[in-house]
Amino acid sequence: MQLRPRRHRAAIAAYFCLVVTLLLGLGLLGSSEAAPRPYAMSVIVSQTGPAAFIGTSIKRTLDIVASIVNSRGGIGGRPLRFVVSDDHSDPVVALQLFQALAAHGPPLILGPAFVATCSAVMPEALKSGPVTWCLSPGIYPPSGSYVFATGPTTDDTTLVLIRYFRERGWKRLAVITSTDASGQAWDRGVQYALNQPENSGVTLVAREYMHPADLSVNGQIARIKAADPQAVLTLSAGTSWGTIMRALSDAGIDLPIGGGNGNMLTAQLRQYQAFLPHELYFPGFLNISEHAVGPGPIRDAQQALRTALAAAHIKPDLAIALAYDPAMLLVDALQRLGPTATAAQLRDYLLRERGWTGSNGVYDFRDGSQRGLGPRSLVIDRWNSADEAFTAVSRPGGFLK
Repeated sequence: MQLRPRRHRAAIAAYFCLVVTLLLGLGLLGSSEAAPRPYAMSVIVSQTGPAAFIGTSIKRTLDIVASIVNSRGGIGGRPLRFVVSDDHSDPVVALQLFQALAAHGPPLILGPAFVATCSAVMPEALKSGPVTWCLSPGIYPPSGSYVFATGPTTDDTTLVLIRYFRERGWKRLAVITSTDASGQAWDRGVQYALNQPENSGVTLVAREYMHPADLSVNGQIARIKAADPQAVLTLSAGTSWGTIMRALSDAGIDLPIGGGNGNMLTAQLRQYQAFLPHELYFPGFLNISEHAVGPGPIRDAQQALRTALAAAHIKPDLAIALAYDPAMLLVDALQRLGPTATAAQLRDYLLRERGWTGSNGVYDFRDGSQRGLGPRSLVIDRWNSADEAFTAVSRPGGFLK
């Protein structure tokens, strides 16, 4: 039986009201009280290409940061949202993305996350911003600029690693580094560490190099083996580091191995497990391993992070260490300054900061390094393959326990 026109119109109206009610309940339509506009924080980080092994983990870390911040009310009542742009691990693409984002006048950009991509964008941001926080320790921003970097310098990181090896009695060292920007930073760090009086008794018995695209380093490893070192420093990252580790295993070299902390990624170490050495050490950030510091505010900050990671079934690794504290510090600055803070206000606030406690230490920007942390925010971690976890084997700064 057909509905009469009036009843037909009434039925349509009732159906329309029901649909609108459902959409409102799902948050798909506006309401009389519009939801706060999200605070969108721009991020440039590799999701594809050679650096994706760390960039994808950083994105996951930022998702955790957003969930923590939004559970606490967001930024000025506005939910935090990270808007990630993929630089494809390419410095040229990173620069193009940075220029496109900066043209819209944001107060800050988080990332990039590798030495080469950070170096590409740094000249653009130095004088007028936006505040750009590189998620890599391998760059050296000028004091007072708009560019900041994560964690201690690569010089300090290498010093901590060699200090620990020296205190263990391993003074005849071999080094192999890649020739890319990250490897060059490590190479500089090695020379810096060897120039320190405390390392006057350390000898480099072999110093080898590889191109990141090399499929074999058997020749370099053969020369290292012939030099009879007590330990080997393997200062590369990603697939090139895997090439080095496989060659060491194939050559039957079973020595203490120091790795660049760019390889402190659980998924990557799990993938390489078949050819990793028995003793594998990294200069790790304080928040990667449990009990790296005693009870106190830093441990409390670490516990808050670990609780969030456990809920997401994630183990702490380098990506967490690189991204978590900078993101939380920037959020804290915006909460104090307000979501309309300018780049200049944000930079000036950070440069005056000298007591913010994060999971990697107490930040103090007075030394002009644009990073807030020094070598005592590092410990030497040993990779425990059975538990797939890192264990701190030194005191902060790389000193023996």
